[in-house]
Amino acid sequence: MIATVTDPPFTTGLSRWACILPDHISPTAAKAYLGCSLRFYFERVACIRKATPVALHLGKAVHAALQAFHLARWRGTDDSPEAIATAFDKAFTDLERDEGPVNFDDDAEREKCRADGLRVVAAYLDSPEAMKEKPRAVEVLLKEDIPGLSVPLTGAMDLVEGSFTPVDFKSAAAKPDPGNAAFDHEIQLVSYQLLLEAATGESPPSLDLVFVVKTKTPQVIRVSSPPADAHRKHRVIALLETAVEGIVSNRYNPQPGMQCSWCQYKNECMAWLPSQRQERRVA
Repeated sequence: MIATVTDPPFTTGLSRWACILPDHISPTAAKAYLGCSLRFYFERVACIRKATPVALHLGKAVHAALQAFHLARWRGTDDSPEAIATAFDKAFTDLERDEGPVNFDDDAEREKCRADGLRVVAAYLDSPEAMKEKPRAVEVLLKEDIPGLSVPLTGAMDLVEGSFTPVDFKSAAAKPDPGNAAFDHEIQLVSYQLLLEAATGESPPSLDLVFVVKTKTPQVIRVSSPPADAHRKHRVIALLETAVEGIVSNRYNPQPGMQCSWCQYKNECMAWLPSQRQERRVA
């Protein structure tokens, strides 16, 4: 007789989201899924730990220092360069302890990375982009139901200025191209607009990115884009829902591209084959 069995050579297994809706979707999760759903699986479902890339570690420490500065502005506490440098050093060390090893070649590279971070933070504090007034909100987490999305949308905004402009901070190794930067981060920026409008009824006058650039002489560059019209909103909502549907359906497939050259999951990816039903003849 013929028996039908499922015996794939590789399977992602059932994720904790399989066959059920996730509790929410964030623009970061959606972008990660749409960029490569298999990498999303390795990172966020299987939770395979890898050593932290140096650039990512630096970016997180810089982000923590800028957060400390904006919170000090908001609270009216110490926002001096010395206090923010201390916040950077603490974050730099705490991240190594809490998120595992960093891919430093040696102690010299670690110290260079730390010094680069301090220079970048100092450049921001000395730039016109450093807030002089009290921000409306810092690291505000919103969760809202958005028409067209089957789950709530969540997002944590780095900064909301007094004009209701959401600002997200990015660290970069090279000066960004303004047009490409806004497009690359469209899901995130428009999601923030959707969240602010749902939570406050206010429409932001612009959607802003501030890049702190680790060049020889650090630069701080703001990229502003106009608020999204109905077309852009519908497009981003559709992209978010595409990610939700893929997660719900347990669809995790490789999406080859130039990003593969720096992906940490090459070995795991090479083991991937599509799950398929196979027929086995049993005598």
